[in-house]
Amino acid sequence: MRAVIFDWFGTLAAWPHGPSSSYTSIFEEHGYRVDPALFDLYHARWDGVDHTEHSTSRRNYMSWSRQRLVGLAGECGVPEHRTDQLVDAMIEADQRTAMVVYPEVPVVLSELRQRGLTVGVCSNWNWDLDVVLGTTGVEELIDGAVTSARVGYRKPHAAIYRSILATLGVAASEALFVGDSWEPDVLGPIGAGMRSVHIWRSGASGTPPALVPGSSRINDLTRLLDEGFLEVGS
Repeated sequence: MRAVIFDWFGTLAAWPHGPSSSYTSIFEEHGYRVDPALFDLYHARWDGVDHTEHSTSRRNYMSWSRQRLVGLAGECGVPEHRTDQLVDAMIEADQRTAMVVYPEVPVVLSELRQRGLTVGVCSNWNWDLDVVLGTTGVEELIDGAVTSARVGYRKPHAAIYRSILATLGVAASEALFVGDSWEPDVLGPIGAGMRSVHIWRSGASGTPPALVPGSSRINDLTRLLDEGFLEVGS
């Protein structure tokens, strides 16, 4: 094992208000009560898509992101004449809200690199992943990162995994992928030839999916540092 690749949101970091979507409070502030599960479905809807036509520049990507949010507002019953105001508020909230890394992250990432492992981040995130990695202090603890916004493919599309492997200079068989989302962070990486670790943090709601060959599960990233955990086949 030469590299450990991490998902970003829900794995290394979260919003200060917790794992739920920041859009819930925005809709409520504008007088709309929406089932939070709808926002999760909205984000998952785009998993695996090829959006290279929208990833030719930051401007084009941000325009596409706005179009998707306009569609979300309409699905939630927001009348057309109030859509722009609500979408502006969602975009502004995303830009102003500082993310918070989980407490164990600095120690885990530092220790992995001290052990000679290459560390990367592969995320279905917006154009400015590099900015948030910098403001949270994660950028100096990793060797490379890719975001779907710039690559043009969202996990679990195979192309985004090829991109992070090329960025880190490792083969799929030499990499371990760690993340909290089942298809993007477990099934997708396994299909790309990597081993995967599903993080299911203590207190998470529901029941985690049954593990499949090539996967394992932890409830805290410090488990990665246990003796023998990163050995091939462990």
